[in-house]
Amino acid sequence: MDKKEARIFYRQQRMQLTQQERTRMDDLILIQFQTIQLPFLYRLLTYYPMVQQHEPETELCSRFLKFQYPELSVCYPKTDTKAWTMEAVVTTDDSDFETGDYGLEEPVSGVIAEPQSLDIIFVPMIVMDKNGYRVGFGKGCYDRFLARCRPDCIKVGFSYFEPIEKIEDRDEFDVPLDFGVTPGNVYVF
Repeated sequence: MDKKEARIFYRQQRMQLTQQERTRMDDLILIQFQTIQLPFLYRLLTYYPMVQQHEPETELCSRFLKFQYPELSVCYPKTDTKAWTMEAVVTTDDSDFETGDYGLEEPVSGVIAEPQSLDIIFVPMIVMDKNGYRVGFGKGCYDRFLARCRPDCIKVGFSYFEPIEKIEDRDEFDVPLDFGVTPGNVYVF
C-alpha cells in the first residue's frame, strides 16, 4: 500500500470510530504505553491531537510521563505552514495555546528547545508499517524535524490500527519510529 492509499483508507476508518470506541482504545493505548521500559527522560515533545481528525488522545500518555518524571519539560510543536518547518516550544501549565493553521493547537509563545535536547517525541501519524515507518499528513514537517534530533531520541507513534505490511513508497528522508503503540500491542522497531 502506498502512502496516499493508506492515508485515505485509514483516515476513513478512523472517522468511522465512535467517541466511545475511541475513548476505549485511548485507554488501551495508555495501558500498552505504560509497559514500555524507558530511560530517565528530561524533555518530551508531544502534540494535542486534532479532534476533527479523530487522532488518538496523546495527552493521556503525556500526563503519565509527567507523573513518572515530575521534572519533565514538556514541549509542543509550533509549525510554519508556509515553509513546512516546525520548532519545539517549551510550555508550562500556564502556557497559552491557539488554534493554528490546519486545526493544530500550538503554543502562543515560549522558549524554543533545541531538537538535540529532546529525549522522547510523540509523532503524529495515521498508520505505520511493520518496519516502523509511518504515514503522516503528507507535509514532511516531522521527518525534517526528526532528522535534526539526536539518534537516541525515542520516537513513539500511536495508532488505533495495527501496522500494515509495508509502505511501498517510503522516501529516503522518512524517519522510522522506535515504538508504535496500538490498543493491543507495543511494536519495537
